[in-house]
Amino acid sequence: MSTLSKNTMTLTTPSDREIVLTREFDARRELVFEAYTKPEHISRWWGCNDSTTTCEMDFRVGGEYRFVMRSSEGTEHPFKGIYREISAPERLVNTQIYDVEPYSEFEALITTVFEDLGGRTKLTSTILHRSIEERDGHLNSGMKHGAAESLNRLEELLATMA
Repeated sequence: MSTLSKNTMTLTTPSDREIVLTREFDARRELVFEAYTKPEHISRWWGCNDSTTTCEMDFRVGGEYRFVMRSSEGTEHPFKGIYREISAPERLVNTQIYDVEPYSEFEALITTVFEDLGGRTKLTSTILHRSIEERDGHLNSGMKHGAAESLNRLEELLATMA
């Protein structure tokens, strides 16, 4: 059901430890922030196209979250983290761990900024890793494709929420 959009995700690596994802949405910043921070919405867009996601979250500074993406074949991909900063609707900072051994020791810090473009929103997520090896491992995991699919699904959800 995916439709072709003029909005596409860009991925850059401005430093040896960072991955930056950028995407614009045809929706107000408050709506994008809501879709990004409420479990009933996250479960509808977070993950790859052939997956379903369950969400548990305590959305407050110091609160924990756990998202489990289940592929159509039944493989589970659990992610967890802690919310470090919440400045609605401008900014969100959280940790993230792919909760599968041996990867569960690699914690990244994600800073997501929601920029108001006058009825539209620019989302920028900066993923900071502890080393270039961890960053490159993340890049080589297929995350670019998965992130693009997730953000396309987010755009589709936003169209139904507007």
